[in-house]
Amino acid sequence: MVVAPLLALALALASSPAPDSAQRPIRIARRFEEVVVRAPLHDLRSTETVHLITGEALRRLPIDRLADAIALKAGVVARGEELHVRGGRTGELRMVLDGVEINEPLRGRPMEVPLLAVRAADLVSGGLDAEHGGALAGVLDLHTVDPGERWSGALDWETTGALATRYDRVAARLAGPLWPGGFGVAASAEALLDDGWHRSGRTLGREQLLGGSFGWRADSRVLGFLKIAPPGSTPPVSLQTLVSRSVEQPYDPMWSFDGYINFCPDDTCYADTSISATPAPGYRRYRAADHETMTDERRIATVLALSSGSGPWRVRGALGWTHDRSVTSLGGSDDFSYIARGHELVWGSAEGGALDPFHVYWGDEPYFKKSTSDALTGRADVEAVPTRGRSARAGLGATYQGVSLWELDDTVALPVGLDSLRAYRAFAPGGFAYAQGRWEYQGLVMNGGLRLQYFTAGPQAKRQRDAGSTHGFWSLSPRLGVVFPVTVRDVVSVAYIRIDQDPARDFLYDNRRVIFHRHPLGNPELGPSTVISYQAALKHLITDGLSLQLALFYRDLFGQIGARNDPLYQGNVRLRFSDADEGHALGFEVSAISVRSERASAELHYTFMNAWGNQSREEGVPFGAALRDRAFSIGDHPLDWDRRHGFAFSGEWRPRRVAIAWSTVASSGLPWTPRERRVFETDLGRLNSRRLGWSEQTSLSLRWTPPHLDDAYIGLEVRNLFDWRGDVASTLDGFPNPAINTLFDDYSAYRTETGRGGGAYWDDANGDGLPGWVAVHDPRLSVPPRSARLRLGVSW
Repeated sequence: MVVAPLLALALALASSPAPDSAQRPIRIARRFEEVVVRAPLHDLRSTETVHLITGEALRRLPIDRLADAIALKAGVVARGEELHVRGGRTGELRMVLDGVEINEPLRGRPMEVPLLAVRAADLVSGGLDAEHGGALAGVLDLHTVDPGERWSGALDWETTGALATRYDRVAARLAGPLWPGGFGVAASAEALLDDGWHRSGRTLGREQLLGGSFGWRADSRVLGFLKIAPPGSTPPVSLQTLVSRSVEQPYDPMWSFDGYINFCPDDTCYADTSISATPAPGYRRYRAADHETMTDERRIATVLALSSGSGPWRVRGALGWTHDRSVTSLGGSDDFSYIARGHELVWGSAEGGALDPFHVYWGDEPYFKKSTSDALTGRADVEAVPTRGRSARAGLGATYQGVSLWELDDTVALPVGLDSLRAYRAFAPGGFAYAQGRWEYQGLVMNGGLRLQYFTAGPQAKRQRDAGSTHGFWSLSPRLGVVFPVTVRDVVSVAYIRIDQDPARDFLYDNRRVIFHRHPLGNPELGPSTVISYQAALKHLITDGLSLQLALFYRDLFGQIGARNDPLYQGNVRLRFSDADEGHALGFEVSAISVRSERASAELHYTFMNAWGNQSREEGVPFGAALRDRAFSIGDHPLDWDRRHGFAFSGEWRPRRVAIAWSTVASSGLPWTPRERRVFETDLGRLNSRRLGWSEQTSLSLRWTPPHLDDAYIGLEVRNLFDWRGDVASTLDGFPNPAINTLFDDYSAYRTETGRGGGAYWDDANGDGLPGWVAVHDPRLSVPPRSARLRLGVSW
């Protein structure tokens, strides 16, 4: 609800008799800023399930990213940086800004935004209206900060001081009018630099930025936001731009060797390769982490929005453009010359010796990938002002997407005749139209809508080695919901929706024919995936500041993308993407929300969910033979993110000059697959048949405002307050190792045989002819330890 003093004054004047012309004209002495007041529940007459995230919560809760706040909501499972909403895959949640989708079209990944740039965000996870399309798991609707009538700003700095880990985050925001009565500007910037708690061992690199020296860390993100619009929360015109750059230098214990190596320790070169921790004649220095690839990604999204709110009709329009450029290579450059003879990786032998089969001892990671994507979106919406309990809105839009990829894999280690280069450049149009209406009769409310979408792979579909059709897919998605008011504070609703999501462009195109199974072939014949969802919900306002929201849902997904064996010749097969996967989710959510005053608020969420299907990853399980046909599950099993029970609590309390914020997530364990040692699995009935233990993570934020400095604070941030250190995963993809965690799932086999986590590989470490497990203690499988940070901030 928006409370505007001028609007109230205008309504009062409109209802009073016409003023005498002799009276003095009204003079506005002071114009107050609009105050946005949000109820703890979404529209009670809507069948949508919406979880509200306020800008104040983003700035006060102990979180680092917007994704951290989303993970505190009901129905959300977080696995690292991946978010799964109501059992959906990570690419099935759409991020929307002024009605324009800002996910990149190659894989559907959302964009990161500065926390200080977000005024509010709405997670729509159930009962979606027809205006929301192409999102099997839900929609995250962003609302950015607006310029004010006067200048304001904020500055925030958070650091560990390099005591235990190297973490720094600085954020700033500035907003105000450009000139009186005209346009205003709101700008925000954020830089997050984190080396993590496990040092990668890379040589620290430096870049020149704004005349200074700047060094990237293991996880580095620079975000920016700019908005030009008239002051106010509902400007008639706005132009906003989001930019981001992320540099990821991942840690992998396979690349942890740092020492000196001699491949020819004697004159005959018959002796085994020798390594040394110190310099010695004939030995060469090799720091493995410097030879592992990194990813440098840059993104931009620009949205121009127009709206008209006068008269019985409200008209909105938006034009958006998104661009993404990503490079994965040594040093993040465009140079791929390191993928050549003389740069081959050197591994040890499992039969003993100075070198083990787990670590890299020489060479460069044989992988290069460069991708770009652009998306243009235009849309127009019209809404009839509600009269007598009825309202209607409709809209249409068009999209144009262009993508390109140049991906080069190991050209030396692959057998002769395999295609190692994957390259394509494609473009395609798309479109949609929808109509949504609401009818109310004696308190009973019906929400109904229909959405029409068009998708095509474009003309490049028939310009591939395995050519496909260029025909398009038309999909029609009905939405229907009924709301039953029980009392003035209780409503019960039921909803049926069907949503179709277009396949991500990276699954469609390919120029290869004979491949190894790490990257399945693209398929231009893929069509949209579909979810049919049923929901029953209760919204209960206990008091004006205390509410309860319950939802029971069932989701049936089909036509999802997954890899399948595709016949080639003479009994040989290759993996190819197909739209034959299916999934299901059954769950129950309870959310209690309390907003007692400006100084206290709390949320408690519980989720029970059962998510199952025949495949979790589009590429399939990352273990098995690289060339032979693979076995695929013909039945359903728990998906990788099937978390049965989850509790999430978040709250803040601000007594006088102290602010305390707290968040806790406690959940049952995720599933994992028991494996036999060094055996190609054929018993697919064991997929995800066991579970990890319960997990708990708590974060705390303490802030104190000094006397006479009401706009400043000093604080302490603590992550993993109780230092819970359990495992959250059983295994990881081991590429480019030729056997460990690629041909065989050694990490899971180790857990199956010993009951211990942390990972291990099979090796005759002491050369006595009796091989055994060598523990790795891979820190990526467990939760980071407790860390504390100093936080300073000021606002005006």
